[in-house]
Amino acid sequence: MSTEECEELISVLPLSTVEYAFAYGSGAFQQQGENKSEKMVDFVLCTNDPVTFHTENIEKNSSHYSLLRCIGAKSLVKFQTRLAARVYYNTRVHVGNRRMKYGVISMEDLKRDLLDWRWLYVAGRLHKPVLNVVTPTAAVKSNLEENRRSALQAALLLLPDSFNLEELFEKIVSLSYTGDFRMYVGEDKDKIKKIVLGSMEELSDVYNPLLANDSRLVVQNGKVLQDGSTAAIYHRLNLLPSTVLNRIQKNWNKRNKWQKDTEEARNNQN
Repeated sequence: MSTEECEELISVLPLSTVEYAFAYGSGAFQQQGENKSEKMVDFVLCTNDPVTFHTENIEKNSSHYSLLRCIGAKSLVKFQTRLAARVYYNTRVHVGNRRMKYGVISMEDLKRDLLDWRWLYVAGRLHKPVLNVVTPTAAVKSNLEENRRSALQAALLLLPDSFNLEELFEKIVSLSYTGDFRMYVGEDKDKIKKIVLGSMEELSDVYNPLLANDSRLVVQNGKVLQDGSTAAIYHRLNLLPSTVLNRIQKNWNKRNKWQKDTEEARNNQN
């Protein structure tokens, strides 16, 4: 789908507070064996003022909303900030002969997710290629690159010393689906592979510059060799987002406590 077509779709929305917007998914990018012209187009709008956005949008496009529109914009934003991923979606919106859904997130929550992986929802979407519809600011561009650099580090830690680019991209794409029950119930089991095969060129455009700047690996003819030393692993761990590091630390503490408790129990028996 072209940028112009996406711009036309979201032109029905009030965009004065939107600092960044992107289209994602199979409606924007071809997946192997699918016709994207038949797909719903998915958007995320990042606004510096969610209350103003929803106030203007309810007035302009009340039919996009469920009955939640009746509680007013301020209460709707409070509801949005209590959702697990901090994104409020309007779904099954018809514009001409196309369908779209769009999520709304505040710029503050976008930053937290990109840099810290606080929810790994929008950040996970942005590990993959997206179509920028409202051009990101310099600050957002920097955060986007940091998010993708983190995704690369996480994927490298989960891969062996030798692998190919397709395996790397599959691992990156899979990060945001890990633990998603939809991948096991009612979802295409080959979805990750289809995304990668349909977006190899775009994924290469995103991640090849990051690979080229990584001195701890070598890319040659589609093959990747990485340094698997303890020092390299420690380096990559330190580059992971804070939420991931905190979870690793928490799990390590639990495991260490269990080992200590087991040792104490054995000593008491003796």
